[in-house]
Amino acid sequence: MSSSRPSFRPSTVPPSTGRARPRAAVSALSLLRQDRGARVGVVAIACIALIALFADVLASDLPVACRFHGVTYLFPDVTHPAALASYDNARIDAERAPGDWAIHPLVAFGPQQTATRGTVAVMRSPSFAGEHPLGTDAFGRDVFARLVHGARTSLGAALVAAFAFVVIGTLLGALAGYFGGLLDAVVARSIEVLTAFPTLILVLVVQALVAHPSLATMLAAIAFTRWPEVARLVRADVLLASSQDYVLAARALGAGPWRILRRHVVPNVIAPILVAATFGLASVVLVEASLDFLHVGLPPATASWGETLSETREHVGAWWLLVFPGLAVFATVLSLNLVGEALRDALDPRLHAGVGGVADPAPESSQRLGDGPPSSTTYDETPHV
Repeated sequence: MSSSRPSFRPSTVPPSTGRARPRAAVSALSLLRQDRGARVGVVAIACIALIALFADVLASDLPVACRFHGVTYLFPDVTHPAALASYDNARIDAERAPGDWAIHPLVAFGPQQTATRGTVAVMRSPSFAGEHPLGTDAFGRDVFARLVHGARTSLGAALVAAFAFVVIGTLLGALAGYFGGLLDAVVARSIEVLTAFPTLILVLVVQALVAHPSLATMLAAIAFTRWPEVARLVRADVLLASSQDYVLAARALGAGPWRILRRHVVPNVIAPILVAATFGLASVVLVEASLDFLHVGLPPATASWGETLSETREHVGAWWLLVFPGLAVFATVLSLNLVGEALRDALDPRLHAGVGGVADPAPESSQRLGDGPPSSTTYDETPHV
């Protein structure tokens, strides 16, 4: 599995003034609202995020709330009280005393639950009106429960890994682009080496070298192999921004390099970072599903879309083990890519600086008022003093 690498091309546009930044942000948001693909992607991602957030309400082996043996439990499916450790929804219903009650989740099975009432429902096909609406797997686990809890696993892993490699890539790219010299040479060569190999291969190598692979090692491996994409974009934009007049003026006024980076340079490279982060989320979801499909990612008992997909290798006729998790991965990656494409278009100044991708010339009056030179090759050059 692979994903397209993000691209964000600078162009020649009029530089922004102090008042242009809010106008540019409003213009970008307006373009996002007008993009049908962006709206579909945002709605889909919001739905998947809500499913991941409320997975315990949708599918769990314990009630959402209950009164059992005279004790009231609120959200035992989340807190997992010790008194209910040996119980599930079926046993609670069977042993309820007069006055006891229970509010069950949408599907009364947990992602690791393999039996109920002493029986194991192995490889049951989907029955939307039955106990297992999306069927069960080879271990008797409910596929719906595995999917909704797998959404939490996939999105959580993607957010953590994407945050890590965006921070690393931004820091290294900014330092290399601004200070240059040996640091720039080392970072540039590291980018060339790491981007020469597929991400999945590098992650597999890192996981194989670790004595006890875990979720933390998988996330660290993904962050270690994906930061060059962000660093390459940030380094190029920092090199461009560092040669602008407002940076030269800040240096002449005695501003230190760290202040210039923090106040003048980094704020003007936020756009490609946001785009790279959005595409990075989609790529991490694919990598995580691929690793779990190969059984080198998360622990075996963890609910994961890739792990459910991997069961189809031994049970070819179980179409529900392929279709439902495959659709979940496809919908998530497609939605993130739609949002990433829309962000890239909305934050590209060529699309709202003029007609046909050509920037409109700055009005003569604004040039007389000293608003800046007529054009500049950067996304936004507003100095942050």
